[in-house]
Amino acid sequence: MTTATLTELQTERARLKALDARRELDEATAQTRRADDLLRAALAVRALLADVLRTVPARLAQAIEGEQDETRVHYLLSDAVHTLLDDIGRRAEAASSALPEFGARFRRGARPRSLQTVSQWADKQRWLIAGTNAPGKWRTDLTPYLRDIQDDLSEHSPVRTVVFIKSSGVGGTEAMFNWLGYCMHHLGNRDMLVVVPSLELRDRSFNPRLSKMIGENPPLADLVSRASRSSANRADILEYGANARIIKAGANSADSLRSDHLPYVICDEVDAYKWDVGGEGDPMTLIENRQRNFSRAKTFLVSTPTNADESRIDQAYQRSDRRRYHVPCPHCGDFHHLKFSNLKYRTEVAESPTPGAAEAKVVVDAWYVCESCGAEILEGEKPAMLARGRWIAERPRVKLVRGYHINALYAPIGLGLSWRQVAQKWVDVQGDTAALKAFVNTYLGEVWREEGDGADAASVLARVETYTLDTLLAARKVRRRTGGVDVQKDRLECSLVAWGDGEEGWLLDHEIFPGDTATPEPWDALGDYLRDARVAMVCVDAGYNTSMVMAFCAGKRWALPTKGVTGTGRPLIEDALRRNKRLRVRRKKGQPIEPLGVDQAKALIYARLKLPTPGPGYLHFPADPAFDDEYFAQLAAEQLVKRIRGTRVFSEWKQLRPRNEALDCLILALAACRLAGPLAGGTRATPSGAAADRDDGQAQDADQQSTDGPSASQSGADGAATATAAPPADTAAKVFAAMMAARAAKSRVRR
Repeated sequence: MTTATLTELQTERARLKALDARRELDEATAQTRRADDLLRAALAVRALLADVLRTVPARLAQAIEGEQDETRVHYLLSDAVHTLLDDIGRRAEAASSALPEFGARFRRGARPRSLQTVSQWADKQRWLIAGTNAPGKWRTDLTPYLRDIQDDLSEHSPVRTVVFIKSSGVGGTEAMFNWLGYCMHHLGNRDMLVVVPSLELRDRSFNPRLSKMIGENPPLADLVSRASRSSANRADILEYGANARIIKAGANSADSLRSDHLPYVICDEVDAYKWDVGGEGDPMTLIENRQRNFSRAKTFLVSTPTNADESRIDQAYQRSDRRRYHVPCPHCGDFHHLKFSNLKYRTEVAESPTPGAAEAKVVVDAWYVCESCGAEILEGEKPAMLARGRWIAERPRVKLVRGYHINALYAPIGLGLSWRQVAQKWVDVQGDTAALKAFVNTYLGEVWREEGDGADAASVLARVETYTLDTLLAARKVRRRTGGVDVQKDRLECSLVAWGDGEEGWLLDHEIFPGDTATPEPWDALGDYLRDARVAMVCVDAGYNTSMVMAFCAGKRWALPTKGVTGTGRPLIEDALRRNKRLRVRRKKGQPIEPLGVDQAKALIYARLKLPTPGPGYLHFPADPAFDDEYFAQLAAEQLVKRIRGTRVFSEWKQLRPRNEALDCLILALAACRLAGPLAGGTRATPSGAAADRDDGQAQDADQQSTDGPSASQSGADGAATATAAPPADTAAKVFAAMMAARAAKSRVRR
């Protein structure tokens, strides 16, 4: 065995290095092209481009010849340019025979991005794994009415604004997320702004749903950093791709809506946006300012509607081309959009588990009736109808703003409520105004129109009837008596109301106590009057002479100071949870003032004045001198009118005459009834904290029946009545009736 010398090893290493250098030289030589070949190929491609560009105007004109629809023209031009670029690349590759590699690379660079719509992207890329009745790959065919809505949001669509007014559960949110995914994955270079009603809703709802969509779709997950400290993983911004962003803002924060300029905007649940944010004006104007620099900006507005004349989504829809989804009748073939009025159903009376309980109606079958041929359409035929459906615009002349309206009747089978469930909900909400409003908004996708826009004094005056407190007590109609006191500079005015089941109300008296309300005399008279009337609760307006109101209410658990607060969305009284929380904080500083939502109260009163027959909510007026022409003129002193400020249409209450004390007193009496606690049904319950004795500042339902003492018969003109806890209710009724008779004989003080 021989051992290599150092010289031999060095020689071998040099030889290997030489071989590596030779290989690198051969590779470089193979990749090298002659300069004259490159020049000839470039000149050939240049000549080709010059020839093609001269023909471009004629080719584009030929592509759109005879077309009038702007949207169709835009699509044809996009297709023509796409074909042109592909043809240029193919011909350039053939023309550069001197250097084929040059032509191949030119063709690859000239190839345009595929013209893909949002629905096409979703069908190819979107997956739904959890939180859906149809897990798996997204299929637009399941909700065919979403195809046009999504495609109008595509990059090459000329539509600038898409308005989607809808019921709940028809896929509007998923269409929004499909557009987000399309921009992130297909476009990859578009900044977007997503605005939800509040920052709290952004963090609680939108951000988790966006993270869920990204996690379920690997192409999107690859674009987003998951690092917990990454700037791409913030609550207010999501960075994806090379240098693109999704900014997540709240309509209640002006700071989150300013500074950034971006082309694409999503406004989710726009009807929940405030009309003024941070004193800087309408948030929609702030959002529009972010898009000024982009000629191809796009905006997607999606929401369920709320109140008429106050609904942003409805106002935007009215300015659009107003599209409805028309489906064919499987019997006659005529196309119509589905209307709730054509949904028919059959009910049966359900067996009540509680003996004596009210009967409940159960919808056992539902079907749709064609308005053309009258044929009955079963819900099993709906999938075929949806597949053949088409959107038809009411105003086709509007080109750049498309509005789409759809209701719960279109929900695909298995992905939403059935026709029977929709009909059942309609049956359940009868008799409940709040539930009916929610049904109209969230099931029908329609705005809610309040009937209580005003009252006619003459028609209300014609409703007076003959009754007394005695007759009401004898008929066992009265559950509670309350009062409402309005404070003026020179008088106090008080209305007394007896309340029955369903807040059916009987006005008992309207009394005026003249005198300077900064002095104790009118307040002493009011106190004696209310004690004699034995009201369960009285509300006193503290908007004037607040210190005197607070002094009057001090120590009286049956008297509450109140203050009216405007705002169409504010309830008459606060919900129990919010009220208890406020009282825990403010009781330490003395008796709190109860806030009352007066706008809702006026709408409620005027709606009840229009009820045609007695029953829940009906208001009765006695044939008594206290209720004269002046009283009813004051009761009808306000009207709900429409106002226009810029492009915004809103409603506000307008006072038609100087005096409206009768209306204010009735509102306060209704608030007192609700603040006293729920009205009992079969039994008459005492409000929380009530007691019988008025001298110690306690209160009770004046007409509550005692369960501790025996029953007794009362003979005489007042008829029979059940004995109550001392002092007896029938005795108090006699005293009160005598008091009102004496006062009626006096002249009334009216200004």
